Amino acid sequence: MIDKIMASPNRALITLLSALMLAIIHQYLFYGKDIGVSYPIFVILFYGFMFLFARDRMRPLTMIDAFMAGVVLMLALTFLLYDNEPLRILNFLIVPVLIILHMTYLIGRKQRQWWDIGLIGTAMDHLLPQSIRHWGTVASIVVKTGGRGLGKTQKTAAFKVFIGLIASVPILIVVVALLTSADGIFNEYLSGFPQWLNQMTLTPGFPRVIWILIASVLLFSYVWGFVQPMQYEADKRENAHWKNGKAITVTSEIEKREDVSVNSIQESPSLNSIIEDQPANKPAPEAISTQAHREPLRLDPIIVGTMLLVINCVYVLFVLVQFSYLFGAGEGHLPSELSYAEYARSGFVELILVTGINFFILIIALQFTRSSGKIGSVVHQVLLFVLVGCSAIMLYSAFIRLNLYEQAYGYTYIRFLVHAFMIFLALLLLIAALRIRYTSIPLIRWYIVLSLAAYVAVNYVGMDKRIAELNIARYHQTGIIDTSYLASLSADAFPLLREFAQREYPNLKGEMLDRQANFDLGEESSWTSFNMARHRAKLELSKLRME
Repeated sequence: MIDKIMASPNRALITLLSALMLAIIHQYLFYGKDIGVSYPIFVILFYGFMFLFARDRMRPLTMIDAFMAGVVLMLALTFLLYDNEPLRILNFLIVPVLIILHMTYLIGRKQRQWWDIGLIGTAMDHLLPQSIRHWGTVASIVVKTGGRGLGKTQKTAAFKVFIGLIASVPILIVVVALLTSADGIFNEYLSGFPQWLNQMTLTPGFPRVIWILIASVLLFSYVWGFVQPMQYEADKRENAHWKNGKAITVTSEIEKREDVSVNSIQESPSLNSIIEDQPANKPAPEAISTQAHREPLRLDPIIVGTMLLVINCVYVLFVLVQFSYLFGAGEGHLPSELSYAEYARSGFVELILVTGINFFILIIALQFTRSSGKIGSVVHQVLLFVLVGCSAIMLYSAFIRLNLYEQAYGYTYIRFLVHAFMIFLALLLLIAALRIRYTSIPLIRWYIVLSLAAYVAVNYVGMDKRIAELNIARYHQTGIIDTSYLASLSADAFPLLREFAQREYPNLKGEMLDRQANFDLGEESSWTSFNMARHRAKLELSKLRME
C-alpha cells in the first residue's frame, strides 16, 4: 500500500489529506488543554507521518537513528510521567528541535553526518525556505482538485482569485484598523460582529478550524519540502562536480601539466620517458584529486604547546594552594576567618567558568592541532593530561564548596542542577583523557551522545523527589527544614512529603494544603491531559484531607 502511495500521481493530494487528518488530531489533543499523554501520542503520529510520506527520501537506518528516536520518545514521555515545570518547559522546546534535526539527518536534501555542524543549517533550510515555498503547492493542489470539471482558463482564473484573496488579507487588516480608529460609529458596528457570530452554531468551532487549516498547511509544506526540495545553484554545481568524479579533476590536472610540459620541453628532454615509466615522484590520480580540496585548518603544535605550558603553570600553582585546605575542608579545616557559607560561595562560579574554558582549550588542542613528531606528540599528550588533571581538581573543589553550601542552606532546584552539571563535566573530562591516550576516539561524537544521554537522565532521576529526600535527611541531622520550599515542589514529590508529614512533621500538612494549587490538581478536562504524577498527587491529597 505504501509503495502504491509513493507511485500514485495523486501522492501530493493524499499527503495533504493526511496532513489535514493529523492537524485535526493535533487540535483535539492540544487545543485549550494542558499537555499530558497527548504529547508522546502526537510525537509518535508525527514520526509515522514523516516516515510514510517521505519514505523514498530516507537513508538506511542505523544505531544512531534508534538512539535519537529513543531520546525523543523518552523526553516526550516525561509529559506523561513527571510534573517538573522547568523541565516540562525545556522539553517542550528541545523535543521539536531534536525531531527537526533527526528528520533532516534521515531524509534531508543533503546527506550530512549526524555530528556535522552543517546539519543545523540544513535543518533551518528545511524548516523555513523549503517549507514556505510549498505553501503555494497547497493552493495549487486545492485549486486543481476543486476545479477538475473546469477548463484550463477557468482553473487559471480560480487560482488567481484565490491568490488575490490571500494577498488582500494583510491589506484589509491595516485598512480596517485605520478606519475603526477614524470613525467611532464604524468601530461600534464592527464590534457587534463577534456577538452576532457567537449566535451561529458553528462559531465556537471557528478557532479550531483556523488551527486545523494552519497546522495542515505547515505539516504538508514541511514534509513536502523533503519530498521535493528546492535545489540551489551551489548544490547543482557541487552535484555536477561529484557526478563527473575524479575524471574531471584528473583531466584538468593533466591538462595543466601538459601545458607546463610544453613550456618546459627544452629543459626536460626526457619527458616522454618519464611519462611512460611513471616514476614514484609523480602524483597518483587519487593524490591529485585530494590536492584539489582544501585541507582543514590546523594549528601549529609548537604554538599550542607553548600556550598549554603557560596555562598549566598557573593551574599547577593554583592546585598546590588548593591542596593546603581543599581535602580538609569537609572536616572543618577551613582557611582562617572563613565560615562554611563563605568558603562555599568564594570562587564557585569562577571555578566552573575556568573548567568550561579548559574544555574549549581541550577541544581545540585535540581536534585542530597538527600532528608533530614522536617526541612532540608525547610532550603534547603530557601537557594535555596536566590540563585535564588540574581541571578535575578544580571541579572537585567546586563540588565540595557546593556540598558545604547545601549542608548549610538546604537543597534546591538550582543547586541540584549545578551538581548534575558538574558530574556531567567530570564525564566529559574522562572522555577527553581517553581521547588524549587513544587518538582514534571521535571526541565530538562522544560528547554529543553523552550530552543527550545526560539530559535524559536528569529528566528521569526524579529531581523533586530527590530534593525532598535530601532536605528530609538534612532535617534528621540538623533539625532544620524549609517547609515552604518543600510544599512548593511539584507533584512528583507529593507522596514522599505526605508520608513525611504524617510520620514526622505534622506542620507540613497545612503548607501542602495551602499550596495545593501549585500542583494543578483540579478535575482534568480531558484524558489527553492525563499525567501520572498529578494523578498520584491527587490521590495523596485526598488522603491528606481525611487525616
